[in-house]
Amino acid sequence: MADMKLFCRSISRHVMILGILGIIFMIAGIAVTTIHSALRGSGLGWGLIILGFLMLIIGVWRFANKQ
Repeated sequence: MADMKLFCRSISRHVMILGILGIIFMIAGIAVTTIHSALRGSGLGWGLIILGFLMLIIGVWRFANKQ
């Protein structure tokens, strides 16, 4: 039950969670770096972008290795 079918491929929940969190972190990082607020220029935005990108890459890597 931990797998979902998408285009005849099974996707584990770990891969979906990594992908979704990666996208959310990237969007939050882009928002922090572009919106004028107190956090702009603190490095938090770039940290979130890098963390989101790494999570997305790990999710894609795990998806490719499971096939």
